Amino acid sequence: MKKKVKYLVLLLVICLAAFIAYSLLGKKEEVVIEEVRPLVMATEPTVSDITLYTDLIGTIEPAEVVTVYPKMSGDVLEVMFNVGDTVTAGQELIRINSDALDSLKIQVDGAAISKHDAELALQRTQALFATGAVSQQALEQAQSGATGAALQYEAAKNSYDLQLKYTTVTSPINGVIESKNVEVHDMASPGASICVISGQGQTTISFGVSEKVMKNLTQGMAVVVDKADTKYEGVITEVASMVDQMSGLYKVKATINDGAGLTTGSKAKVTVTMDSVQNALTVPVDAVSYANGEPFVYCLDGTKAKKVMIEAGIYDKEKMEVKSGLSPEDQVIYTWSNELNDGAEVLVKDADASETTESTETETTSAN
Repeated sequence: MKKKVKYLVLLLVICLAAFIAYSLLGKKEEVVIEEVRPLVMATEPTVSDITLYTDLIGTIEPAEVVTVYPKMSGDVLEVMFNVGDTVTAGQELIRINSDALDSLKIQVDGAAISKHDAELALQRTQALFATGAVSQQALEQAQSGATGAALQYEAAKNSYDLQLKYTTVTSPINGVIESKNVEVHDMASPGASICVISGQGQTTISFGVSEKVMKNLTQGMAVVVDKADTKYEGVITEVASMVDQMSGLYKVKATINDGAGLTTGSKAKVTVTMDSVQNALTVPVDAVSYANGEPFVYCLDGTKAKKVMIEAGIYDKEKMEVKSGLSPEDQVIYTWSNELNDGAEVLVKDADASETTESTETETTSAN
């Protein structure tokens, strides 16, 4: 009996081993073939504008700046202004004492005496001529002498009055005193300024640009000035056509709207247009690749990718100008894949859909 049970257990173990072997070795193997075509997205080129900006540092200036010079030399008797004062046109700034004025006064007095003597001589000659005591020639000489003396007097007096006027220097404009270069008892001269006055008009900003930027700037173009996190709008009023020898840049000026609170001579950031195109054919900047420095894109050609060389223009963070090489109907691939190359089979994903237009398939085959 025990021997029979032993045989049954052995038989059961053999059956179980055979079943396990059949399960492991007899099961059909599944082979998965994966999709190897790169998944891409494509879009047509669009017509749009591209504007590039550059930030520069400019100097705040008044719209009008006048440097005041005296018109005669002499000792400064009185100074009637200080830096920061607001002055009006015609307001007295300094008074000057000049030795030349004393000489001119002597000339005026001498000319007045000569004029008086000539007039008396003419009166006597006229009386004598009336009695026939003197000739017509004598009368004419007396008249010429009186006329000449009068002219000399007027010339001397005008010269004196003009120099007298120059002894007081006045402000030529309404404005604010920016600098003071004279004190009492100084020697004033026509070659030395006494002060600088900034006009109370619009505020301007002056800055330098490269030739490339200069060619894209025109009068009336808008700029943005940033000072202490406050932005001001402005308009370009001057664009130099000659380079500044000191800086090597082209000088540009712009008026600032509502810039009265800006300090003259301070620095501010100014943003101007560096380059721009309008109504240009553009593609996403991510779609453009380079081979030996030459730009190209991949376009859809049926189910394949086609390499197309292009002539690229300016670009910003999102799009690039395409000058030639593409048409508005082309389908430009703008997603990158290391399997993407000229002639490669591709799968196209609809940007607005969660699935590809041609779903990725997994094929299962059975192997015996």
